[in-house]
Amino acid sequence: MASRLPLLITLAGVAVLFLAIFFVFALVIGAMFFGGIEFTGGSMDAAAGAPAVLHLAA
Repeated sequence: MASRLPLLITLAGVAVLFLAIFFVFALVIGAMFFGGIEFTGGSMDAAAGAPAVLHLAA
């Protein structure tokens, strides 16, 4: 059993890493569908406000 301990620890670590990556993907995809992250239009809104800021700086 002692010879299997490193294998079990490695498998547990790989499982935790996989679940963490899966959880992040689930959060991003969920946010895309439920409005938590705005991937369309957010950059356009930021670009529209840039000339006003540049005008104030000049």
